[in-house]
Amino acid sequence: MITTPTQRIVLAIALSIIMHGIVLWLPGFKLPEKEIKLQPLVAKLVPLPKSASKDGAHKPKRKAHPAPQPEPVAPTPAEQTIAASAPVAASEPVAASAPIAASEPVAASAAQAASEPVVAEPAASATVAADAEPQRPPLPKHAQLSFAVYMGEKQFKVGESIQKLDISDGRYTLMSDVHTTGIVRVFKSFRLQQFSTGTATAQTLTPEEFTEVMTQSSGKQINRANFDWANHMIRFSSGQETALPQQAQDILSILYQFPVLRPQEEVVSINIGTGKKFESFRFEIVFEEQLDTAMGKLQTVHFRKMHKAHEEGLEIWFAQEYRLFPVKIRHLDRDGKIDGEAIITDIRVSDE
Repeated sequence: MITTPTQRIVLAIALSIIMHGIVLWLPGFKLPEKEIKLQPLVAKLVPLPKSASKDGAHKPKRKAHPAPQPEPVAPTPAEQTIAASAPVAASEPVAASAPIAASEPVAASAAQAASEPVVAEPAASATVAADAEPQRPPLPKHAQLSFAVYMGEKQFKVGESIQKLDISDGRYTLMSDVHTTGIVRVFKSFRLQQFSTGTATAQTLTPEEFTEVMTQSSGKQINRANFDWANHMIRFSSGQETALPQQAQDILSILYQFPVLRPQEEVVSINIGTGKKFESFRFEIVFEEQLDTAMGKLQTVHFRKMHKAHEEGLEIWFAQEYRLFPVKIRHLDRDGKIDGEAIITDIRVSDE
């Protein structure tokens, strides 16, 4: 039991370290003026999309890289919108319509199907280009993911997180909210909201602006990054800027845009922009790993950040039967011990 001022201070410091580590990979959000009714995503395990090679073996199809985007509009309104948004508890219910049939877990909407068909497992006689590579599962028009945040490996719940994705008319809005809950909030009130916007296709997100608002008892901090695809530069609110390579993502959109999966590869490199800096990471991949969650056992693809000794680590699990959505995020301390985890509790989507 926490009875002395010293114990309370130690707990507050520990929780601050845990939440800061996890929130860098768990996004924050505001609700739109018109709330869209979402339904629980019911799915069955299906194989990742593949295509046939010349020798009869299956190889994934290649998805064309998105073209550079024009310079985005000034981001001040987005920042003001996020800063003014009200907290939303992860346990707040979302009205759901009829559940998606279990036989069509990753089926695209009618509009998506008309413009870009969903790639299914090809028949043995199908003829596909030999240089074809894999493509991502189609993105839903609307999605909401809820997570429970723990200190250590499910030892003590310290907070909750909600991520929300909306796509309309070739544009996307991705928002997230991470905050402390329960008794932890009494000792350490913390909230991080993140906001990513840009262009979208049925399967890709190309960020133009990323904003984050961190609110603590000590005050509020706002950071922003603008992705200038026309000039291949990323600019930060601090005044710094650096070169912007193709296929780069922000720290929020990357959770839905990790590199397409090639079974023959065991390591991938990604470029990520936060509100403060731009970094490159390398991840090793485990393709078949079962994960226990509140939603049941999930078949996942496990990404593990490669790092030197005494450096902090990061691991992310993506659910194969749920459009490769992120379902678990783990942060490791410099000694390799589990610092904190965020584990999925609910997924809701709509393709309408």
